[in-house]
Amino acid sequence: VVAAWVLTMLHSVPGSPHAPSGGSSRRSLRPGGRRNQALGVSSVSSPSLFSPASRRNSGVLSARGTPTRVLHHPSGSETVNYDVKAFGASLPVKVIEALRMADADDFLSIQLDESGWAWLVFRDRLIIWKISQSVAKLSVCKELQLPPSDYLQSSSLVAISCLTLPGETSLQSVSVMVATCEGSVRYWPTLTHESSFTETFVDFGGALCSFLTTVKGVSFILSSSRSQFMRLTPDSTAKIQQHGLPQGQGMFSGIGRKVSSLLGILSPSNDAALSSILWDRRNSRFYAMTSSNLHKWEIDDSMERLILSWDMNRVLRENIMDAIWV
Repeated sequence: VVAAWVLTMLHSVPGSPHAPSGGSSRRSLRPGGRRNQALGVSSVSSPSLFSPASRRNSGVLSARGTPTRVLHHPSGSETVNYDVKAFGASLPVKVIEALRMADADDFLSIQLDESGWAWLVFRDRLIIWKISQSVAKLSVCKELQLPPSDYLQSSSLVAISCLTLPGETSLQSVSVMVATCEGSVRYWPTLTHESSFTETFVDFGGALCSFLTTVKGVSFILSSSRSQFMRLTPDSTAKIQQHGLPQGQGMFSGIGRKVSSLLGILSPSNDAALSSILWDRRNSRFYAMTSSNLHKWEIDDSMERLILSWDMNRVLRENIMDAIWV
């Protein structure tokens, strides 16, 4: 999984994830972003399941005699398509209403979590719901108020901690943390009381926040665009404790910078733009990738240890030079 994530990010071109909320860089989820493209009930009320389908099945009739909708995957090969089929229960009413109310200039952002929860960020609202695989079962849905911000709100700055077992739904065991680009943090210890939350502020020295990630237990890591990382841990009173992740040379700190540089192992640079992050839940590893570096931490309940900081550009450049001169 980690290797696939690294390769995917190496081939992607990082863009600017944030823009002032009043600017013209807002994007719409609708194709073309035109106002006259209304969303019908059938297009937004039912979640869809994507599955591979061969090109020869394009345009064939389904068992009910209706054409199968096929979407071409933008990063797939020319011979791979995906069938779009209805999956699970309909979307909650709050989600459908938000999609209907969205203008062409509105920026909508959504995330799906492996715990079965999903959330939609729409203007200053956060709509979070439990995905139900049963058509007959209604989805649990809550709406939360996001902290004020001068920038576009993003679902990548929302994280949940769910302590229930898979398949269970308990609002009392689900906590939510959100952050703004400026560093304002709001935390709900439980979803049973939407008006009960605590707040704090994380100062990254002017850098904008890019990602918020759930790690061990009820603990989160906030990442800035300049590759700065702050761990946020609410205590028993919901007060948020914060401390920065170590930024040294990890296990190679004792061998000296000159030797470590020959191995392509360097300290994280705050000048490198952060491209992506990854939390390896099984091995309790936190990865961060910039435009040129890959960093890796071991995370336990209360401490973190940087075990790798690798300069990919340096290693690739030196290997290419060696190949040319051999």
